[in-house]
Amino acid sequence: MALITGCSTGIGRDLAQAMSVEGYRVVATARRVETLEEVNAAMRLSLDVSSESSAKAAVERIKEVYGRIDILVNNAGYAVVGAIEELREAELKAMFEVNLFGALRMIRLVAPLMRERGSGAIVNISSIAGRISLGLNGAYSATKYALEAASCALRMELRPFGIDVIVVGPGSIGTRFDATVTALSRRMTENPLSPYRGMYLGSEKAKTGMRSGEPGPEAVSSVVLKALAKRKPRDRYHAGVTLLTRIFMGLGEVTRHRLLEKAFFGN
Repeated sequence: MALITGCSTGIGRDLAQAMSVEGYRVVATARRVETLEEVNAAMRLSLDVSSESSAKAAVERIKEVYGRIDILVNNAGYAVVGAIEELREAELKAMFEVNLFGALRMIRLVAPLMRERGSGAIVNISSIAGRISLGLNGAYSATKYALEAASCALRMELRPFGIDVIVVGPGSIGTRFDATVTALSRRMTENPLSPYRGMYLGSEKAKTGMRSGEPGPEAVSSVVLKALAKRKPRDRYHAGVTLLTRIFMGLGEVTRHRLLEKAFFGN
């Protein structure tokens, strides 16, 4: 039994479909369950990972029906682009609540079930932004850096109980994620009086060039399926990341930051 969060669109939706086709019994979840009507899954549930009561109710329902959860995929997440100075505290807290605390909340609820069975797999969908921080994307990166750090600790804690903790870090993937980012960030990115106006324009121009030829969510789904099929999966997998980006990630931090500043902001 596989529980996947954030299945209304994009990676989560594609993964639910792909895992169902591969024979997994999938519980697809989203805040608004009506968005899951056309998703091929054994069960569709309402689940808001930022709500303790919602998360508990979903896990209890799965236990009631199936008695077990073998795989947890923490996919729910979103981003707001903005200079740290311009982000509202509520925006910062909400991002951490979903991207980090939501994932940890689900793990705390599901890990005991896996420990009792002596097996399980937790897949945390991170991002290349969880390894490389870029100006105007610092808050989102912070949530993913934190998720990766927590995953490292969890791996040490849960491996003795037969539970794998796998991080999958997608690069630029063609989904509705960017459209949501744009809508949520418009207050800052389209403000002509913002002191960061030049940075917003430069960043958008650079990102537009990078988006050409980006793979769809199936690139992530195939990597997750590959990892789950392994008897001993690797700790971390990339998805939709080009060879050039992999080389770039191997550069020293100072060199990497200077290249990013030049590419995105012309500094």
